[in-house]
Amino acid sequence: MSVRLRHVLPTVLLAGAVLISGCAGSDSGPKPDRQATDSATPAARSSSSMALPTGIVKIGTELPVSDGAWTVTLQGLERLPAVAGVPAGSSAYTVRVTVANQRAQVASAPRTAVTARYGNLGRTAAEATDSGSSPSRDEPQQVRPNGSVDRDVKLVLPDQAQGLPVTVTVEATEEGLAKPELLFFEGALPGDAVGTLATRAPQGAPAGQSVTPLGKWNGQVSVGKVTVSGAGASRTGSLELSVVNRSGDPMSGLGTTLRILTGQELHLAATVRPVYGYRDAAIAPYRTATQTVSFRVPEKAVGGPVTVEAVDTGGSKVTFEGSLG
Repeated sequence: MSVRLRHVLPTVLLAGAVLISGCAGSDSGPKPDRQATDSATPAARSSSSMALPTGIVKIGTELPVSDGAWTVTLQGLERLPAVAGVPAGSSAYTVRVTVANQRAQVASAPRTAVTARYGNLGRTAAEATDSGSSPSRDEPQQVRPNGSVDRDVKLVLPDQAQGLPVTVTVEATEEGLAKPELLFFEGALPGDAVGTLATRAPQGAPAGQSVTPLGKWNGQVSVGKVTVSGAGASRTGSLELSVVNRSGDPMSGLGTTLRILTGQELHLAATVRPVYGYRDAAIAPYRTATQTVSFRVPEKAVGGPVTVEAVDTGGSKVTFEGSLG
């Protein structure tokens, strides 16, 4: 690759769904029936015409990191022409992360990770497939003084999300450090708002119930109804986990482990942990994050009761109940 001020980094292939049994999880797979809709979100969502809360900036804003030694800018959300592998009813968009060196010497640019969430529920956008060959994203990028490097990311979002706000979390990790700096950008997806994702207004959420129906909120957590697909031993269940950040500070992530129990005897069918399962990027202030979780379903449990325990990092539990498919 030729040396120049700006390098275009490869698009990252989003890992496929992983089915779990017992202690593994996945952040993708068959989608639930959207019972945890945008209308159920307890935190109000700023539209593109409203002022953003402190801690979130408009797409295109330049933000300092590493005590001003670098700046990070996110630009884009531009719709792309047809991209191979994008499913029907969805479109690909591109965002560009620019990391600029403010030092007076050559230095290794901070590594960046990008997570985009859209709509009132903050559902997670996938990344488009790129089969092209190029250096690994983990390979250090040397940048000259006043120079910069770019990373282009292709995102896949449903066409129903057009016109909705998209919050992008950029995690910038300086070389030699383990903990990233968190940056939050927000803008509206191109197009006119269409479909149910755009029209449902956020509402309040009850808290403190001993048992909550699937698809409802309890405090800052909601677990969606379970959808079952497949047949026989390959039956798969999927649901949406939503967590709302009610504070002006970033949340470290969804930070919620799900224990899925089937039948009246509460047989443990699956445990989904953030470290093994869904993408657990930080949640912006006053925003909601939603992740799809998939798991294997015991054939004899289909159609019966299901209990889901949502356990936070401090050990507090919220119990949800419903039916399995």
